[in-house]
Amino acid sequence: MVSNKIFTFVMISMCISTISLTITKNKLFSPLRSLVRKRFNWLGTLLSCPYCISHWLAFFLVILFYHYTPVIMVTDLVFLDIIITIFATISLATIITGVMYFIIKKF
Repeated sequence: MVSNKIFTFVMISMCISTISLTITKNKLFSPLRSLVRKRFNWLGTLLSCPYCISHWLAFFLVILFYHYTPVIMVTDLVFLDIIITIFATISLATIITGVMYFIIKKF
């Protein structure tokens, strides 16, 4: 049971990491980033920063998959549990992104 929750937590963090790197660094999304930057500078900046976009991805994925997402800390306040889970997911996704980015740049 606990191993399934850890696996789900790691998989959601890996998805956030991969999606954020794909949107912010991949050439495929370059036209989208430049178009958005021309129209809305703040949103264009968001789409160019893997760390920044990972917050929004974590927020949406943890809320979307709340039933399946392992709650990191269980309190009497569901809102607090969700917030703690979101930031724990962001932390792990940031570590994974750093490792992936290092590997991509190395090769």
